[in-house]
Amino acid sequence: MKHFTSFFLLSFSILLMSCGNISAKDLKLKGLAIPGGLIVGWTRSDSKIFLDKKKIKQGVKGDFLIGFGPDAKTQSNLKVFYKEKLVAEHQFNLVKKFFKIQKINGLPRRKVIPNAYDLKRIKDERALVKIARKKYIPDALFVAGFSLPVEGIITGVYGSRRILNGVPRRPHYGLDIAAKTGTPVKVISDGVVVFTNEDMFFNGKMLIINHGLGLTSMYIHLSKIMVETGDRVLKGQEVGLIGSTGRSTGPHLHLGVMLNKTPLDPEQLFK
Repeated sequence: MKHFTSFFLLSFSILLMSCGNISAKDLKLKGLAIPGGLIVGWTRSDSKIFLDKKKIKQGVKGDFLIGFGPDAKTQSNLKVFYKEKLVAEHQFNLVKKFFKIQKINGLPRRKVIPNAYDLKRIKDERALVKIARKKYIPDALFVAGFSLPVEGIITGVYGSRRILNGVPRRPHYGLDIAAKTGTPVKVISDGVVVFTNEDMFFNGKMLIINHGLGLTSMYIHLSKIMVETGDRVLKGQEVGLIGSTGRSTGPHLHLGVMLNKTPLDPEQLFK
């Protein structure tokens, strides 16, 4: 089926119950059920899907997504209903993951311990990002698949506990890829640009792309933004250039991926 690409690995089996209107070919699940993992699914668009008690939205063609955050429950249950009857279910069993500690020194003091003015600015900027991420696109643009945004050295991984200038800070929910300033950054999948900003306190020049059904990717610390809000972009299209703007010790891309409010591990998309 063209909705799925080879980078996903089938990581579980599905229990299908007898029903005259739905069969194994009417339910597809691919991905890794791990902390930070993304499950891409498809079933008939007139079905109803629940993860535990939460209803999962579907795209217009029946695609849906399930994401597991860094602190995801070790067990979750997926159920699919067709004409009010339970027709399929699966239990996800996640293994707890232990994340590394990363120490980074040499940052400007204000970027680690912001003053009152900085804190107000940070709060306002986070509000803008939150609004941008709320934009819902019912089309599963991500079915184009995923590709690396830039070739380089991995300098930061998902979930690592950050100690900045000796001060413990929030975990790192993204993937850092170091490359020379000016190296082109490419969008990881088809999408729509929903946010750009030339000067964020922590993020510097950044942009957010919506891939549909609540899935967004964020490109941070750029030296140049090459797209505008509202632009439709295709996988592999250049959208910016590597830089070291915002809170950064050297030229690199911070790639963040979220499903609604759940931070995902970008690296898993490219395996």
